[in-house]
Amino acid sequence: MMPITDFLSCTRVFDEFESLSSAQRHHAKTYATGLVAASNKTVAGISREVLPAGDKRALNKFLTEYDWDEQQFNHERLEELQKHGETRWSKDGY
Repeated sequence: MMPITDFLSCTRVFDEFESLSSAQRHHAKTYATGLVAASNKTVAGISREVLPAGDKRALNKFLTEYDWDEQQFNHERLEELQKHGETRWSKDGY
């Protein structure tokens, strides 16, 4: 498989998440890009196929050890979904 040389455009949304540090944003973009585009969805596979990944140890640490505010991240995720008509909540529930 050809290496993935840039993050997918859909990962730009992570730039809006203030709860993530610059390094965390980088790893989030790497992980999301890998889940969508890499043939091997493991940390090792994503690190190998997504060139901006750097090393697999850093990506693994992001997924398993980083101390980040999950509630704040989820709040920012929900706020982002509300900005777009196709993902915004409605009174009908869809």
